[in-house]
Amino acid sequence: MNEWANLWFPALDLEPNTLDNYRYYIEVHILPAFGERELHSLEREEIAIWEKRRPVGKRTAREARSTLTNMLNDAIPRYIKTNPAARRRGKGRKGQRRIAEAERTQKAWATPLQALLLAERCALLTSSDTDFVMIVTAAFTAARWSELLGLPPECVRDGELDIHWKLYELNGRFYRGRPKDGSIRTLDVPPFLDDLLARQLTTSRSCTCRGTEDPWCRSGRYLFLSPKGAHFRRSNYSDRVIRPAADGWYPKRAARPAMPVLVDAGACWPGRPVPPWPPAVPGEPFSPPTGRGSARLVSGEDRGRCSDCRRTQLLRLDGTLIRHRTGSLECPGSQKPPAEDVPLACWLPLRHGLTPHGLRHGHQPWMDNAGIPYVLQSERMGHEVPGMRGTYAHPTPEMRVALLTALQRLWEDALAERARMAPTSGVPILDALLAEHRAL
Repeated sequence: MNEWANLWFPALDLEPNTLDNYRYYIEVHILPAFGERELHSLEREEIAIWEKRRPVGKRTAREARSTLTNMLNDAIPRYIKTNPAARRRGKGRKGQRRIAEAERTQKAWATPLQALLLAERCALLTSSDTDFVMIVTAAFTAARWSELLGLPPECVRDGELDIHWKLYELNGRFYRGRPKDGSIRTLDVPPFLDDLLARQLTTSRSCTCRGTEDPWCRSGRYLFLSPKGAHFRRSNYSDRVIRPAADGWYPKRAARPAMPVLVDAGACWPGRPVPPWPPAVPGEPFSPPTGRGSARLVSGEDRGRCSDCRRTQLLRLDGTLIRHRTGSLECPGSQKPPAEDVPLACWLPLRHGLTPHGLRHGHQPWMDNAGIPYVLQSERMGHEVPGMRGTYAHPTPEMRVALLTALQRLWEDALAERARMAPTSGVPILDALLAEHRAL
């Protein structure tokens, strides 16, 4: 097996991130178990037992076996007659297959209103309109996360969005390539999204990448970048933005427990996020955290909040704020009575487990409910229509008009429902959209 791996792997012509995944499964899982074995000595039963007893998650074990299957497929017929790693159809417990199918169908997806609320929460967490436009674009185009990150300004046209590129992330670096399975396509864009993207175009700029060799990004203009001009990293963005926005909780980290998203309820609904506190434990007394580095949003016995700098300062014996400075200047709120405590609240879960890919999943039932023909659905999702149907079926202009009309209606209904919840928003771009509802 060692000799075959050294021969097979260098001959692969795949994307760098795919090769990196293959290398991991081969070096960490496959070769330690079968590296010293002859290919013809491998048995189907022992490979099944190896997969079942791997001390890793089910997905990792399944992907390791799939990689082994691909390796052995290319060894036929020169070295082996059949592939012992291939899974036989119709085998295994029926219940396990049905459970696996049920788990796949439980993928969290969003309604149009949930997608809008998710976009609003993401923008509140980052204080950037870019996140609002990016999340709305993901929901109403079904574009993959990496396709959004790789979207250059020239691919945004009047009423259309060209998905010609994808930005791959590998070991903290980025490189540009074609979409998954070569699914280059042009998406029809409803009027509301066309306006949002036109506004986003005015903020497009070059990224901060400084690659010096292929295939790494050497800097280029992109539609969606962080405030500092960097590409959004999937894992970081998930922990800092997506999970808090969807779940209402910051996920657990090595040095920090899971914490609820704490917001200033006195600001525009759904509140302005503030530094989080540990959650209260039922049955145990709770007191706000204190000490250096802790967010003080409420007053204490000897401290009070300043209405100007919004920081908690020491109080004089007469109950007024002690003289203090903000940066190099003296704060004008010095020697004044302290401000009231911040009215605090926590976000309720919006949709547990929702991810950017879940927005893509949600786009499919939206089209199903609108009666959009299968051929146009497949084109929009970047999927191939199999068989002769794919050869002769083509989307018509009437189909595209029906799709755009349906998406525009879904957005308008979601925006109207959001306006009924609260007439304003702390996200500037959404607040402008709500203005017409406030005038009604």
